[in-house]
Amino acid sequence: MTLDELLLEWSYRSKKGYPEVGNPSDIHLLREILTELGFNADDILDELEGKDISVVEDDAKDFTKDDLIDLISTTEISSEEAEKIAKTISGLIFTTPISNYLKIKEQESNIDRGSIRLFKELIEKYNIQQEFAEYIKNPVDLDINKNNFTDSISSLPADKLKIIFRSMPTTIIGNVSVGPGEVLFSILFKNVKKRDSKGDLDVGSLNVEVKASIGAAKKAEDERGGNAGAVVAKGYGRGAWSSTRKTGEFDNFVETLGMSEENTLDALKLLGASLKWPLKMASIYDVFTKDESFEKQRFIDGFDGVLRKIYHKSSFIPKGEHFDLGSYFSNQDFNSKEFEIGIARELIQAYKDHEGFDGMLYLNRSGDMKYFDNESVVKSIGTDIIIKSFSDDVPRLLFPGHS
Repeated sequence: MTLDELLLEWSYRSKKGYPEVGNPSDIHLLREILTELGFNADDILDELEGKDISVVEDDAKDFTKDDLIDLISTTEISSEEAEKIAKTISGLIFTTPISNYLKIKEQESNIDRGSIRLFKELIEKYNIQQEFAEYIKNPVDLDINKNNFTDSISSLPADKLKIIFRSMPTTIIGNVSVGPGEVLFSILFKNVKKRDSKGDLDVGSLNVEVKASIGAAKKAEDERGGNAGAVVAKGYGRGAWSSTRKTGEFDNFVETLGMSEENTLDALKLLGASLKWPLKMASIYDVFTKDESFEKQRFIDGFDGVLRKIYHKSSFIPKGEHFDLGSYFSNQDFNSKEFEIGIARELIQAYKDHEGFDGMLYLNRSGDMKYFDNESVVKSIGTDIIIKSFSDDVPRLLFPGHS
């Protein structure tokens, strides 16, 4: 952090909008900032003690415009410094209301200060401070049925809003991941507030969960990977296949099918294949159907036990509202795709019941949006919403395109 950035942060946190070095409260703020940055605050403050760095004396009246004029007239400053001061003063007409507005948003939606600071830097970098200051006089509502969040804001340049959106990072607060949409939408729209739990955003009267999606020709690099997609489940492992393999005791399941030694070894090798594990099971079932000991119900019963170990917090095994284990098997094959869809629907049903949200907003890094209410989000899995990967206990769901 540069000296200018330090002074800016100190000013931002101070009650009057500028620090007074004779004010114990402002000195305490400076101590906090220095400590957060990893400096020895006591050493630095001891070094400053006694130096004439005060802008306003401890017992002085509030600093006025005349005081500022006097200070400038009695201080040696370069033309470059004068230009900087002039720019700062001329910008107060919009930087001050922006700071006041963002302080309110920070408190209303519990937005971390780093995100607020970054947003201020971005609107300055992309030269829309003045337009934003005008916009916040009458901010608009987010219409979640629009194709892109920028479609709700005609008074701000859409191209710059999209760049700012892509520049906002995902942050981790406690053990909760907070995406850029949750922060930016809370700042931009008057009907949006970030929630601390039970869904991501309040959008008007709706409690909305925000999930990542991809666009057909607009895939961001971080949305292409095998583990890309939204985890929509509660209480299950979100790690590696090795953990799910151990929890479900897949190896033991294969060994108890009673196949020949050769087929058993082939089936165990399939557990290490680079496939979604439902596809591993489809391949193992194919091996089993060719073995002399083949019996469809034996496989189903054994697989039932595997699934009960993995989904021990659920009651949808072997049959639930959206899942029916026996229906995915014939004497020839195992329909792993329908199996995945059934599990995904059961998990999302339980997740939305637990979280209490009204729907899901799929959002990509270009700002394209698609809202599904609770009824349509479950039905859309396997059609509009695809299962991208299934490497551990839960599938990753993606909305692959926007109309």
